[in-house]
Amino acid sequence: MGFPGPKGTKGDMGPSGSPGPKGEPGDGGRLESIYGPPGPPGPAGPAGPQGPSGPKGEPGIGIRGEKGATGQKGDKGDRGHLGLPGLVGPAGVPGPAGPKGETGEKGDPGIPGPTGPQGIPGLVGPQGLKGNQGFRGIKGEKGEPGLPGLDGLDAPCPVGDDGLPVPGCWNKGQHPFQLAKK
Repeated sequence: MGFPGPKGTKGDMGPSGSPGPKGEPGDGGRLESIYGPPGPPGPAGPAGPQGPSGPKGEPGIGIRGEKGATGQKGDKGDRGHLGLPGLVGPAGVPGPAGPKGETGEKGDPGIPGPTGPQGIPGLVGPQGLKGNQGFRGIKGEKGEPGLPGLDGLDAPCPVGDDGLPVPGCWNKGQHPFQLAKK
């Protein structure tokens, strides 16, 4: 706040005051009426009641004062209301790895997996061992009759009633059918 402004100009004269109380009667007057020169004006009458306030004066021209001395530190104020939560801060730097934990219990067996794709064909294995000889088979049915034999001239040996060559007609070292094919 600035300093008070200079004193304003004197206001207009207020209205005249109300008449004063009636004076006491004077001493007996003289019968002669001699008028002298008028006397000096009498003393000013008592001040009348205060007149209405005059118009507000023009605002004074304030000059900015010098900065005052620093005041004493005030008492600690009451604790304020709890503020709203702040924004989420950035992620912190990862901490060092913790110590190795104890070995856990063995888990339950898993469900069987799906059947895998068919594998590639393997290499041909070595030949197996010869098996045991089988049992003799059942005698087959009688075959159809053979073709008629060669005429007697082309035959190497004469044939008997049974269709076989006669005994003693064999060529040494050759089968009779091989001789017929020549």
